[in-house]
Amino acid sequence: MLSFDSAPIVYWAIAYLLALVVIGLNLKERVSRPLYLTAAVGLLVLMRLPAILLNRELNADESQMLSHALTLWQDPVYWRSVDGTTIGPLDNYLLVLPRLLGFQLDYTSARIMGLLCVVGSLLFFFRALNMWFGSNLARVAVLIPLLFLAFTQETDFVHYSSEQLPVFLLSICLALLADLTTESRLSPRRAFWLGLVAGMVPFAKLQAVPQAGLLVLGALYLAYQHYRQTQSGKPLLLLLLGGITFPALVLGWIVSMEIFQDFIDFYILGNAVYAGGSGLADIPTQFGKLILLSPDFTALLIVVALITISGILYAQRNPGQAALPGGLFVPVLIMGYGLAAIYAATKSGNLFVHYLNFCVYPLGLAAALGMQRIAQNKLLLLMGPLLLLAWFGLQDAVSFLKNRQLNSLISVEATSLPESPVVRALKPFATPTDRMVVWGWQCQYYVEAQLAQGTAENHSERSIFQHPLRDVYRRRYLSDMKRTKPAVFLDAVGKNSLWVQNVATQGHESFPELAEYIEKNYQFLG
Repeated sequence: MLSFDSAPIVYWAIAYLLALVVIGLNLKERVSRPLYLTAAVGLLVLMRLPAILLNRELNADESQMLSHALTLWQDPVYWRSVDGTTIGPLDNYLLVLPRLLGFQLDYTSARIMGLLCVVGSLLFFFRALNMWFGSNLARVAVLIPLLFLAFTQETDFVHYSSEQLPVFLLSICLALLADLTTESRLSPRRAFWLGLVAGMVPFAKLQAVPQAGLLVLGALYLAYQHYRQTQSGKPLLLLLLGGITFPALVLGWIVSMEIFQDFIDFYILGNAVYAGGSGLADIPTQFGKLILLSPDFTALLIVVALITISGILYAQRNPGQAALPGGLFVPVLIMGYGLAAIYAATKSGNLFVHYLNFCVYPLGLAAALGMQRIAQNKLLLLMGPLLLLAWFGLQDAVSFLKNRQLNSLISVEATSLPESPVVRALKPFATPTDRMVVWGWQCQYYVEAQLAQGTAENHSERSIFQHPLRDVYRRRYLSDMKRTKPAVFLDAVGKNSLWVQNVATQGHESFPELAEYIEKNYQFLG
């Protein structure tokens, strides 16, 4: 099987050559759009292969979501068998799809699904750019997110993250809104679809709701203006109908499955507790800290800032630039979309770099605004993409000179799913249809063992740390244990665990009722 060592020089050379070709195609006037997009997507896929083939956990969230997918394969009722805490059901159901096609649920299959979301996001983003800025400028502006997402090796942007599906849904909404902006008469059908997709966002990740809400507000404004001019309220009504359709279907399913209280307690209230980390005044500081954790995102931000400044200066010297199709509406919308993205990335108060995925395409839109002012100067227009590519080239060159390493995602002898000593030890005591419970936070054990979880949460953080809902989480934890009767119980609290390492205060004995149940119903094996 194909794998990548630390320095696949020829491969990297081909990738950079392809990137220069894609950038250079903008100097040609008659390159077809399908050919251009095929080359762009090909570059993205080429540079994501090292991460896809590395069948190892890059981020703890990957194991968490894969464990949920393994469980949903056996019991497909979300909030009964699975609680993704801040992660919505759609993110986890998406990972079940490879199993339906006969593939193993592992890190490779998860990253393939994530890559499909990234490709889809890029294509819908291009459509929005094309509607607002025209085909020529769209081809240049799409290079900003493309080069960043293709060449970054920071694990927060290449692992399967819970942001990839909501960003894809947001890009669909953005493209539909761009269509509405450029139409002389609003399409009721597009308004319905925008509402429908936006209504799906809360069930991918609640964190993305501010951005979806901003796009819906933009569509409501357009529909209202359309009503004032034509006295036709059909687009407005269908937008609202689309918006309530998916939540209504989910609510009906929740009630029929008798999990309404679980939905309220563990998705709505649980997320409210999680999201209480930062106030509005803390957001600028929080965003600054988050940026500094990602050199590649910092470079992206600097490049976009330079493009914007260049656009302002160039426009002052060369007045009379073409106006945007939506007039003032588009710049205001882009600014609001960016602020909503920053809010989404920072509100929880947690410094998780993968939250910055919400900001990549808003930065792409900001770059497009700046580029629109310098569109007459082709060479100046291409400076932004070239600077971004130069940043990654410099990073790779320094890495190679220091460590003889171009690729940090080494997949040699790591393309198959591993088995840790713990998993090898438990396998004789479990069959493929059995359940397992891991107290603490080591979700990779579920993935390595390919066993479904016996409790809705596959980590017990919310049953360990003190917060207003801890007793509710503990009651469900013990109730799930009694209902599913898992064959194996692992206490993973200790020095090698993630987050929870204090055995005395965080081991399963810290939950007396659980400790009593384990003592009565399980045999200690080691």
